[in-house]
Amino acid sequence: MWRKTALFMGLLLGMIVFIPTMTAFAAPELKVSITTGIDGKAKAGKGAPVTITIENSGTDFSGDLILDIPYSYMAGSGEAIALAIGAGETKTISMIIPKMNDFGGMQGGPQSIKTIYFYEGGWEKGKEISHKGKQQLTSTLFYDDTKFIVMFTDNVDRVSALKNVRIPNASGQQLINGSKMSEANYPEEASGWGVADFIVIDEYPLADLSEKKQEALLGWVRSGGVIVIGGSDNVEAEAGLFVDYLPLQLKGSTQLNSDFLNNWSGTKGFKGQIPSYETVLKPGALSLLEDKKNPLIAYKQVGNGFVMQTSFSIGDEPLSKMEGMGALWSTIFDEGQRKQQISIVASQNYGDPLEAIVHMVGNSNELFPSFKVSAPLIFGIIIVYMIIIIPILYFILKRKDKREYAWWIIPSIAILTSLAIFAYGAKDRIGRAQIQHAAVLNIQQDGGMEGYFAESILTNKSGDYAFTAPAETLLIPSSSGRYFDYTSALSHKNAIIEKDATGSTLHLRDVGFWDVASVYGKTRVENIGDFESKLRVEDKKLTGSVMNGFPFALKDVAIWSGATLIPLGNIGPGESVQVNETLKTSTLLPRRSLLNPYMNPTPVDQNDLEKMKVDSLQLFSGEVMNSAMKPVVMGYTDTKIAHVQLDKVNHSTSSLTMLVKPIEVDLIFVDKFTVDSQMMPMKIASEVGSFEPHLTGPLMDQYYFQEAVYNQTWQLPEKLMKNKIHWSSLEVGKTQKKLYDVSILNVKTGLFEPSDSGKLEKTANVDQYISPEGQIVIQMFIHDAKNGVEAKVPELKLNGEVAK
Repeated sequence: MWRKTALFMGLLLGMIVFIPTMTAFAAPELKVSITTGIDGKAKAGKGAPVTITIENSGTDFSGDLILDIPYSYMAGSGEAIALAIGAGETKTISMIIPKMNDFGGMQGGPQSIKTIYFYEGGWEKGKEISHKGKQQLTSTLFYDDTKFIVMFTDNVDRVSALKNVRIPNASGQQLINGSKMSEANYPEEASGWGVADFIVIDEYPLADLSEKKQEALLGWVRSGGVIVIGGSDNVEAEAGLFVDYLPLQLKGSTQLNSDFLNNWSGTKGFKGQIPSYETVLKPGALSLLEDKKNPLIAYKQVGNGFVMQTSFSIGDEPLSKMEGMGALWSTIFDEGQRKQQISIVASQNYGDPLEAIVHMVGNSNELFPSFKVSAPLIFGIIIVYMIIIIPILYFILKRKDKREYAWWIIPSIAILTSLAIFAYGAKDRIGRAQIQHAAVLNIQQDGGMEGYFAESILTNKSGDYAFTAPAETLLIPSSSGRYFDYTSALSHKNAIIEKDATGSTLHLRDVGFWDVASVYGKTRVENIGDFESKLRVEDKKLTGSVMNGFPFALKDVAIWSGATLIPLGNIGPGESVQVNETLKTSTLLPRRSLLNPYMNPTPVDQNDLEKMKVDSLQLFSGEVMNSAMKPVVMGYTDTKIAHVQLDKVNHSTSSLTMLVKPIEVDLIFVDKFTVDSQMMPMKIASEVGSFEPHLTGPLMDQYYFQEAVYNQTWQLPEKLMKNKIHWSSLEVGKTQKKLYDVSILNVKTGLFEPSDSGKLEKTANVDQYISPEGQIVIQMFIHDAKNGVEAKVPELKLNGEVAK
């Protein structure tokens, strides 16, 4: 008997010892490989597609693949992708990374930090398992000074001249044949095309792509991309969703004199007559090159980007094989860059708007009214407490000869007072969570709205909180006091995002009791209304009307001209107000920031949280979202427009949305007039690399220069370009000869004309210094660029009169 018992115990002991080993053998064995970017190329700070291949040589796996994706030092999350992969199977997953960074540690951190995880059973309650192969997202990243051209053509030889392109101010260029990629690899999100600077379409049927892939290309243009579409017999049928944004309507065939292309491109490489089309500009389009009033190259602004179109085929011979095609492409791309610089989404001084909004708007949006405690009330309670405890209680107890009761009366009153103070401060925090929403939305040409928002939650209990948003909205988490870089905490331990066809859900994890956490985002909203304005300026008198075309009331509506607001008051839905104002200038000015970011970078008046939030929205709008460089009409609504929602939690919501629309003003000129620097948008960037100097002065005219040469580009008001003007003089003043020399571009000769005295004044042939697009370029040569120079920029003034 004892032998049987010993044998049984031995078998039992063996099972206990070997079961863990057997279990270890019976487990998934996953191996990961990764490809990143378009044609394996990606840009730092831009979005890119990522393809992940997983091989399983072990048992079945069911759970989540987690990718840690830091967006910045203050924001990031882990993206969860549901994964079920059987034994011996291989699966491929494609996704879009919204912003490529140094995933090995966010610029200088540890290079071996793991960013790829597998959780068997799911990320919420599952167990992390190890895997082989790639442990982190990696990519060879290019920087913005390398320009990428993506071409779509059925025959790459048709656009072979693109190989000879030299894009101005670029350290290099890369050419990608998009046609070579299978349609399955085309991104379905606009950010997936982040590597591209220009996309060239040569008689390629965009209409054959799925609607989602066409929308991604259109979204890329809206975000600042430039697409060039060549002329063809079937261009409108081939253009797909872009048909409504083509700047030219092509009519009958004609011949183009090659001299027009030679002169415009600065080459002699075009010969003879070139097949082309007769054209008509579509509404909202502008011409770059014309032949006897027949537009040859035109463009149309779409959001912050541009659709450019030629009246001729860019791939047909003999044009495509002529020597001048390289120069023509370089000129087209140079014009595209100029348009991008004028319509840039965010100043380089502030970088990504989603990072800027964290500081500019997030700080004020995270201050809740319940944080405010009435100091006089608390002080009064303390005074009353002291009066009751010391003299009153003493006399009452002495009179009744019950002074021994003081040992329990005093602590009781103290406890009741403390509870009263606590209840007063906590009354708004106990019952439910609180949401504060702040947004800035720009109304675009097609009536849609695009912009950024901050959504902050004050919790009433600890735990996880989930926010949902539709597919067109990007969600980025951030949390007070918690950084999302790899040196402090893994991103997916703080936040997880899950995506599907309808949108995304962002889970903020382990948010504390009475804690504040924030979600930031970029969104696009289809047309729900508009501002309708009819305004004119004559002899410094602004008249007309502004109508609220939204289905909700707007408060504090104003016209934003320069650094001034012209208040119009509150306007109900469908209502309009009359405008009758006297201006200090000859027209409305392109808006500038109302708050000086140098002297007062963030509002600090916490006594009026509403004003503080308004100030922060104005700062963000004026500094970061000022892409149109025009006067605007703006107003506020407490209607929440951005579609982001807190799920399954009882909460209250306070919302403030700023709506902004650039406006056109009819400008009536009377006799002689002056155009000074305040009336013209100005961009300044280094000649090499297009780096903007850093603003340092309180009056928005003083910068720190550390490059050798800068180009200062002034843009005449668009309304002036539609009138025949005789320019009598041009003056460049307020230069600082000791710090830099100046010269002005003669558009006719293509040469810069220097100034010996430091002051430039032209009184003859002034038209030669103004480009057909109304631009005047001043060049600054910095004396001590090696050590850096702080200086005020030159100012420009023109005098003219309407030609009789």
